[in-house]
Amino acid sequence: MDALHTLRRLGFRRWYERLLIEAHAWLVTCFLALVLAVALFESHDQTGMLTARIALISSALFSVLGAWAAYRRYFLTLQRAEIFGEKAVCPQCGTYAKLDIESVRENNAGEVIRVDVCCRKCRCQWQMGE
Repeated sequence: MDALHTLRRLGFRRWYERLLIEAHAWLVTCFLALVLAVALFESHDQTGMLTARIALISSALFSVLGAWAAYRRYFLTLQRAEIFGEKAVCPQCGTYAKLDIESVRENNAGEVIRVDVCCRKCRCQWQMGE
């Protein structure tokens, strides 16, 4: 129920903004890992020892794997944010993000996958997510 407490404390808009910031932090991590991989690939020509070259190339490959994992996390977090952002509109009165959080459902990783909400203006109830 930590996610429920966080959503109620921050409110939907600030929680949504933080979700977008988290997604873009993963994108920056991906970019930095790719820059590291390119730098390691470039520096392997300057070393004469075979063991040093193998270490640099393997480090570069691990950087590429890290970049792929960060990009995947970016994509999934941004996709989740898009789903919540699209469903934050009241189906009855059309008000955006003026809602009370009723309950939250999380997956095994602790990420919010469904939020039951109620519009503050017209008291309509609906689900966001899934």
